Amino acid sequence: MKLIKVLLVILVSLSLAACSTTTDGGEKEPSEPVELIVWNTYTEHHAEAYNQIVADFNASQTAVKVVVQPQAYQDYEAKILQAVRNGVGPDVVSAYPTEVSAYIDEDLVVDFAPYINGENDIADFKDNLIGNLYGEITQWGEEAIYMIPTIQTSEVLYYNATWYDELELEVPTTWEQLEANSRVILENKGVPGFGTDSEVDTFQDLLVQAGSGYINPETKMVEFDNETTLEQLTWFSGLVSENVFRLVGEDFYFSNPFGSEAVGSYLGSSAGVQYALGAAFKTTEEKADAAFAFLKYLSSTDVSASWATTLGALPAYKTAVETTVYQDYLNTNIAAKALYEQLDSFGWLHSIAGSASVRDYITKMVQEASTGLKTPEQALADWVEASNKELQAY
Repeated sequence: MKLIKVLLVILVSLSLAACSTTTDGGEKEPSEPVELIVWNTYTEHHAEAYNQIVADFNASQTAVKVVVQPQAYQDYEAKILQAVRNGVGPDVVSAYPTEVSAYIDEDLVVDFAPYINGENDIADFKDNLIGNLYGEITQWGEEAIYMIPTIQTSEVLYYNATWYDELELEVPTTWEQLEANSRVILENKGVPGFGTDSEVDTFQDLLVQAGSGYINPETKMVEFDNETTLEQLTWFSGLVSENVFRLVGEDFYFSNPFGSEAVGSYLGSSAGVQYALGAAFKTTEEKADAAFAFLKYLSSTDVSASWATTLGALPAYKTAVETTVYQDYLNTNIAAKALYEQLDSFGWLHSIAGSASVRDYITKMVQEASTGLKTPEQALADWVEASNKELQAY
C-alpha cells in the first residue's frame, strides 16, 4: 500500500447568497454598502491575517462592507445549519464540501457559474485551478459552481527526525514501512510510533488506496461494505490495540504529544486549522453580488498567495503558486513544500447530502474497533447500516 501524505478531502471556498442572481455577474453600486456577515473559526495569527485581508478589501471599494464574526470550532457546523434554516445565518461561512451538499439540495446556496462566466468574470477560472479542484467543485453538475476555492490544505507526515536517524529508519513511503518503523520506535522508545489527527481522513486514505469505493451518488448507498474495508479496519485497530499506533484522544491534535516525544510520527494538517474556505447563503441579489465580489478578491493571485503562506497551505490557483512570494515561502516551510510535491496525489470523494454524517461515523467506527468496544466486523457493519440510513434519508 502506498502511503498518501495528503488528505483526500480538499478544503475549498464556497458561497451561498441571493435567491436570484444576475446573469452578467456585474456588481451593483448601492447608495449604502451591502453588509456581508462572514463566519469562520480562525484564531490568533490566522484570524489577524484574515481580518487584514477583509480590511484591505473594504478599503478597496465602497459597494461592500465585510464584517467578520469569529465562531468557536465546537458545534460550528450545527450552529451554521440552525442559523441558516431559521433565516438568521451569516452570508459567508467556512465549510467542507460534505457540509455544503445538504445546503445545495435544499436550494440554500448560490450558483456562481453566471458570475464566473459573466461580464465581471474570474479569468481562466477552470484552467487556473490546481490539481483536481475543478472536479470537486463541479461534482454536482458542471453547469453549476457553488464553491469558489481560495486555498487548499491537507495532511503531511511529521516524524521525529532525531529518532529516525538514531534508529536508522527511512522515511516511510508505504503503510507497511510506517508499521515497521512504528514497531521499532515502540520497542526502543516505549511510545507509539504513529498517530493521526483525523481518524476520518486517514481511514478514507486507506480505503481509497486499497481500492475500495466510498459513496455512490446515484444510488445514495455506500460502496465500502466489503472485505477490503474490513481488512483496513482490522489492521489499523489492531495496531492501536498493540500500542504501535495511537488515537489522538483528548489531545485533539498530535502537535503537543509529538513535541513532548509521546509519539514518533503523525499525520496532521499543514495549516493546523479546521477550515480554509468560505460559503455564502441565499438572501438577496445584493448579497449574492457582494459575496461574489469578496470571494473573487479573496481568490485573486496576490491575496491567495499571501493567505496561503499564513496558513501553511497551497493557493488554489496556479498563478498564485507561481508568484515569487509563494515560491520563496516553499523554501522556508517544509509542510507546504511537501504538499506542493505531492499535488498529483490529491483527490476527492463524492459529497452528497448525508455524507458529512458518514464521515462522523468513521471516527466512531475506528474508535470502537481500536478500543475493543466492538469487533472490527461489528463496527464496520454498524457503520455501513448507519451511513446508508443517513444517505437514504435524503
